[in-house]
Amino acid sequence: MRIVTYLSLFVASLLAGWLLLGGGAAAGAPGAPDHVVLTWTADPATTITITWRAPAEAAAGVVCYQEGETLTATPQQALATATDLATDAGVWRLYSATLTGLAPKTRYAYRVGDGRQWSPVRAFTTADPEAESLTFLVFGDSQSIAPYAQWRKTVQRAFAAHPDARFMVNVGDLVDTGKSAGHWHAWFAAAEGVIDRIPVMPALGNHECYPLGTGWRAYWHAQFRLPQNGPDGQKNQVYSFDVGPAHFTVLDSQQSEQRQRGDILTPQRQWLDADLKNVNAPWKFAFVHKGPYHLHGGGNPQIRDAFCPTLEAHNVNVVFSAHDHGVARTHPLKHHARAAEGTIYMTTGRSGMKVYRDLRAHPLHAFFHNPLDQPNYLVVELTAMTATITTYAQDGTRIDAFTLEQRKR
Repeated sequence: MRIVTYLSLFVASLLAGWLLLGGGAAAGAPGAPDHVVLTWTADPATTITITWRAPAEAAAGVVCYQEGETLTATPQQALATATDLATDAGVWRLYSATLTGLAPKTRYAYRVGDGRQWSPVRAFTTADPEAESLTFLVFGDSQSIAPYAQWRKTVQRAFAAHPDARFMVNVGDLVDTGKSAGHWHAWFAAAEGVIDRIPVMPALGNHECYPLGTGWRAYWHAQFRLPQNGPDGQKNQVYSFDVGPAHFTVLDSQQSEQRQRGDILTPQRQWLDADLKNVNAPWKFAFVHKGPYHLHGGGNPQIRDAFCPTLEAHNVNVVFSAHDHGVARTHPLKHHARAAEGTIYMTTGRSGMKVYRDLRAHPLHAFFHNPLDQPNYLVVELTAMTATITTYAQDGTRIDAFTLEQRKR
């Protein structure tokens, strides 16, 4: 039986709701735009997608932007589309706009609003399509109870220590309850100042699907605008993108949570093969919340059988997973065995407050650590020839590091 250190998930959800939703003030309509988040839905070198929550009385959504770190009196403007999201704290109005025609490797300042109320001015940098180096951040489960203080410390300290990171990936279970306005408000508020400066490319976790049913999909799809190149029926949950010297694939492991939709793994496997078949990038990475080599009993045959043969056939370098709240990485593997050149499966730990005390390594793991003392995050640093993946504790202490050299092609 799993042992959790912060009450039961049910009690935690009730407590979070009580703290965040009392009177509706924290999770209800804001006084100015908030929940500002950057993602990519198209070419990272020439586009950026900005999504935010607006006051209920907002009549329109506008992005003002221009090159540089500040805005002058005559910035460019882009109109956003509105989505009304019915939440357990009332209706949220969410706006989203994709800026196109941007110059590669260029700094842009921006703010969002309706002409009367505006967000703070932030800045982002478009990707360099010819870059041979790239740094990005990876976070395991950030789920917590109000007010997501550990997630706040983890994400803020990670970005402060690695300001050269070009984007970040959350490998699922961003929140503890996917149909809770309070949890989402806490997650966005804690990451403010980071997710409005670098894009977030998330993977769906099981807790995003709680309580089970279909209502969680509205929360996910309204708040995160992602590439629409996934299989039919799973777009915005399954997708891929390219940045610099790497190709990234994000998968959906939530078969049991979406059983009412039938088999979601076979269509992904077919799509995955097509997605990876023509990739020319030197590095290939995949992300899936529930990993094939988990730390509660050692294996996840459903996910392993669905994805690993295809990932390994296409020489994906590293597959990042979460779910277990522990840090672990396998030896290079092929066909469920060690190989001289194979795929490494890495469990990314936890960036929030939840821990398990009963974790244990699988026989195929080369490294294992249970982060009971503090959360952690990963930094991936790429060059044309090497990939260095370092796991840091929240306070900056190095937990693990290893370097891969480019395979001969």
